[in-house]
Amino acid sequence: MTSLPSIRAIQSFVAAGRKASFLEAAAQLQLTPSAISHQIRLMEEDLGEKLFHRIGRNVSLTEIGERYHRDLSEALSMIEQATDEVCRRNSVDVLSVGCASSLASLWLMPRLPRFEELYPSIEIRLLSTSDPAKLSDGSVDVDICYGSVPRLGSIAAEEFPLETIVVACSPEVANGERPIRKPSDLVGHTLIKSEQTLYSWQQWAKDHGLAIDVNRGSRFRDAFMAIATAVEGRGVCLESYRLLQRDVERGNLVLPFGMTGPNLRCHTLTYVRSRLRSEKVNAFKQWLENVWLEDTASAEMRARG
Repeated sequence: MTSLPSIRAIQSFVAAGRKASFLEAAAQLQLTPSAISHQIRLMEEDLGEKLFHRIGRNVSLTEIGERYHRDLSEALSMIEQATDEVCRRNSVDVLSVGCASSLASLWLMPRLPRFEELYPSIEIRLLSTSDPAKLSDGSVDVDICYGSVPRLGSIAAEEFPLETIVVACSPEVANGERPIRKPSDLVGHTLIKSEQTLYSWQQWAKDHGLAIDVNRGSRFRDAFMAIATAVEGRGVCLESYRLLQRDVERGNLVLPFGMTGPNLRCHTLTYVRSRLRSEKVNAFKQWLENVWLEDTASAEMRARG
């Protein structure tokens, strides 16, 4: 098997060939000129070929030296590039975020590119789950839970601002054979239900003094499935506008009764208090608050307009 030159020898040879000087190559690599000369002489002995013409202190590549220099320069460049990529990858700080499934898929994920653009050195690892993550075991740095969360010792719990619960359906359902213009128009329509909810169709019917068959229609564990079913025109859903916002803005869903509905605290940000000193946790928390407030302002404008 052919004996390969060391990286130090390759660096010495490439630098000397580029500078046409052992002295300048030595200065670049922070070595002595004699060390450069020694590395290159060993290469020449191993190869059995002269790589440089030496005339006094002047050096120039031989014909075979030029070809070898071209190939080794390219190879060294590839090694340096690959090493830089690994180093950059190792310098990325990973932030593990747990998030309630529906909020993760319908609200957080579409907005994460904005965070990544602002903080390129922080890489988000998103864990979507219907159950609260265990902060104590270090599986996540922060967790966005559905509903309220008790404050337990080292665990901080910050409730998100109020969310408006609204009735939504596809434009085809809203303007179909039985158009929906007022709450009583929902009688006879298919109601899509989420099992994980803070405000049910039973409560909605009671608040509006209506006798509606709330047992009729599809039932899903998570809101994102109920919303997807509504987009398909298979019924009417009752969900947080925060989760519906994207589909409403795209015209996939309409709000027959506008932004009228109860305002509830639906989500809570939790984290280990000591981790707030971490730059990545603090950056994500601040960004989350800013984006949420921006969306709240957008929802308020819609309600007024």
